[in-house]
Amino acid sequence: MSSRKEEERNEKIIRGLMKLPPNRRCINCNSLGPQYVCTNFWTFVCMACSGIHREFTHRVKSVSMSKFTSQEVQDLQNGGNQRAREIFLKDWDPQRQRLPDSSNADKVREFIKNVYVDRRYAAGKISNKPPRDMQEISS
Repeated sequence: MSSRKEEERNEKIIRGLMKLPPNRRCINCNSLGPQYVCTNFWTFVCMACSGIHREFTHRVKSVSMSKFTSQEVQDLQNGGNQRAREIFLKDWDPQRQRLPDSSNADKVREFIKNVYVDRRYAAGKISNKPPRDMQEISS
């Protein structure tokens, strides 16, 4: 079990990561101020998208309500929204395609399925097994 000091340190690191420009918005719908982390892909997501990720049995943790282990924090430092975009949205063309609006759950669900389940826009060959950390999918 982690110490109180370690928990505080981890929370401070996560809060710092949330302030980085790529992590200030939900990776799926571009909503401002995501408060959740999808630990399957180490991305910051909003409340609406977190629920849809859970429908696909992706693991989601609230930044404010959950405790993160030091390993999870390290994985998040190696991941984040920019790194996930480089992998899962490599072939995504933002000029031709728009991110779904968070108020349209069906469009968000379709987007999450296309990006993370079907890996439609992913770089190279990625296994269907969710990565333990971002290192596994970039090798």
